[in-house]
Amino acid sequence: MECDTAIIGGGVVGLSLAMNLAMFEGRGNNICLFESNYLGYGSSLRNAGRFRVHFGDERNLEFAIRSAEYLEELSKITGMNTLITKTGYLWIASDEAAYKTLKSTNELFKKWGVPLTEIPPELLYRNYPFLKERKEIIAGFFGKENGSIHPDSVIFGLERKARRLGVKILERSRVEEIEVKEGKVHSLRSRGVGVSVSRVVLANGAWMLEFSKNLQLNIPLEPVRKEIAVSEPFAFRISPFVVDSALHLYFSQTLKGEIIGSTTIGNEPKGVVELENRFAWMRTYANRLKKALKGSNFIRIIRIWSGYYEMTPDRSHIMGRMKSWPEGLYAIGGFSGHGFMLGPFAGKLMAEFLATGKEPRLMSLYTPERFSKGMTLNESFVIG
Repeated sequence: MECDTAIIGGGVVGLSLAMNLAMFEGRGNNICLFESNYLGYGSSLRNAGRFRVHFGDERNLEFAIRSAEYLEELSKITGMNTLITKTGYLWIASDEAAYKTLKSTNELFKKWGVPLTEIPPELLYRNYPFLKERKEIIAGFFGKENGSIHPDSVIFGLERKARRLGVKILERSRVEEIEVKEGKVHSLRSRGVGVSVSRVVLANGAWMLEFSKNLQLNIPLEPVRKEIAVSEPFAFRISPFVVDSALHLYFSQTLKGEIIGSTTIGNEPKGVVELENRFAWMRTYANRLKKALKGSNFIRIIRIWSGYYEMTPDRSHIMGRMKSWPEGLYAIGGFSGHGFMLGPFAGKLMAEFLATGKEPRLMSLYTPERFSKGMTLNESFVIG
């Protein structure tokens, strides 16, 4: 078996890369995508299904704005309705630090044409009657450009388009080894079968660490396990995605009516650990939700699951390669909790780079070389 390009990882990033590379090159039969489990198994089908443009670092802000524009185009590109809708994000400022951060960063948002609307408490409860009144709340900040998108529709739309372009998608096909000869990527082995390749792209999220260690790539990535829950369904009334920094909580409602949300309790397991759940987390989440959402002390949580945030030192993703890596080896990942919203556009940029040899401007900012060259970003808007 031979492939010009082998993509390791069948999540939203790998699938977008495969589809877009096939579109750039006019064919996909020279592209192989290897997924060790089923498509979307990692974090792509384990997230809250939301996207936003508001980030604290101006470079990430621009990237997120372009990413949101691309998400709006996906339905036309893949032929599958992604159910995208701009329901907005609502940040709750309950202390002076949070208020000042949102207030000051809003100047940057105004510059890029995506200002947050500040809402005083008296209007906040009138506009969003599902919120519990708390005397410590200073204000709300609403971002109308943000919204929701259905993970299943995105994943399977990308898959369908990629397959139609001829991409070979191999599920349950873990890549066991990448062979390097004379400083160049030569082949890989999956399910005991050797595959000749010209280049390999690591797009497998937290599991990228295995190859980083084996090939001495020194990718600065640390997986952190996060948990998330949904309740029984109710009549739809929570349109925005609510973020309460004081409670370390976020919540919203799915199209089906389930309350979906999460919280951070401070001792989240790090590394590629088992994707399991803890009663202590569920109890903390339930108690915090009761403080923020009216009537939530009566709801029943019906399902909990977990996934990874793949954190980098500057909470921003990596795209490309380091000069010290074997020729033909690339990586894209480390989205630090933002992979589903930024990944499809990042995959498009990576595909353009591989197809043309020219690095797009927005991609060049995220080189893995930046950590050793002191060119890191400064991202403060990480939720969860």
